[in-house]
Amino acid sequence: MTNYLLSPAVSSRINRFFSFKGFKIVAVLRARLLPGRESARGEEGLRTDELIQAPPLTGTIEVQHFDQPARAGLFAFSGARCIPWMVLSSAALIGWMSPATTVRAASLPFVAALIVLGMPHGGADWAVAARLSHRSGFIAQLWGFVPYLLMMAGCLLALLLVPGVTVLAFLALTVFHFGMADATALRADDDGPLARWSLVMSRGLLLLATVFAVHPEAAWEPFGQIVNAMGVWPQGAWQPDPLALQPWAVVGSVFGVLLACVSAGIRVLHHHRREALSDLCESALVVALAYYADPLFAVGVYFIGVHAFRHCRRLSRTRIVMEPPPISAHFVRNMFHVHVLSFPLMVATAACLVPLCIVIGGFDMRSIAIASIAFYIISTLPHHLLGAAIAGG
Repeated sequence: MTNYLLSPAVSSRINRFFSFKGFKIVAVLRARLLPGRESARGEEGLRTDELIQAPPLTGTIEVQHFDQPARAGLFAFSGARCIPWMVLSSAALIGWMSPATTVRAASLPFVAALIVLGMPHGGADWAVAARLSHRSGFIAQLWGFVPYLLMMAGCLLALLLVPGVTVLAFLALTVFHFGMADATALRADDDGPLARWSLVMSRGLLLLATVFAVHPEAAWEPFGQIVNAMGVWPQGAWQPDPLALQPWAVVGSVFGVLLACVSAGIRVLHHHRREALSDLCESALVVALAYYADPLFAVGVYFIGVHAFRHCRRLSRTRIVMEPPPISAHFVRNMFHVHVLSFPLMVATAACLVPLCIVIGGFDMRSIAIASIAFYIISTLPHHLLGAAIAGG
């Protein structure tokens, strides 16, 4: 069981964002490994011994995670790397051997993500917010969710008024959001802030900057459709020229490679050579996927197979989110429970997707995929801040 620590500054900012009539979501996580015996049940060797409770801190909550012991190996099936590597390598191979296949299947990952992993990893926010704030009962939980909904309303307003700028801001936030989830899942936090933030920036840049560097017009096309559909100005909203973005994307890709090397080098200095090599291999898979596959397909595959999987996996191993009932040592059972927790908010999300699909262009697979991206533009900011309260910033 590992506890991660949010800096006072980050805790204060998150507390201000989520303070509304006494509703406070602050995660206090102290970085130390507590000794304990291992359960004989779990295929991951999850620590299921009794928790050693930290002294209470005024106005804070403790978020407790179960972590896989080192000897379980980097590539245990339920580990942070196995399934993402299988997804990345398979998709990159398809993109290399048959790029046209990724074009035809471009919408499939985002449509599938509405049911499995993708939307559930955000749909669980309702349950996460309620459990972090210790609220029970629908009215109390809804009242506590008001700050989240207000941020979504603000993002929707920005998308209506300045859609081009909002999309660019969303892409920048996505670089951080994807990278921070990976850095936490891959334990880069253990090797210091430089290793962590180098991996954070490199992972998001290697995906998004590469697709815009190699396929600028195809990469912007879904976002351009959102800008044209959502903007309220009759003369058409401003949006950037994809070809003008390409040089900046090339620079971002180069920085992504350099930062990946910096992070790996620091992890080697901390005697985590295997983790460093694995990070570099995974970064290479991300670049290969972004280079060879259709941009919408590449981002969708990464979203469902890497980011959403790791986020759901982290939730499934977080006691304050999962309990009661007592957290299980069974990986699949825990992941299914995360999907169950996400169901109420997924129903509300489905209702929101209907008008978005109508505005975007209908209910064909591509329109549904692009409508889901529009919804992520609206909801990623509060989702990211709530996730930071669990992940430790």
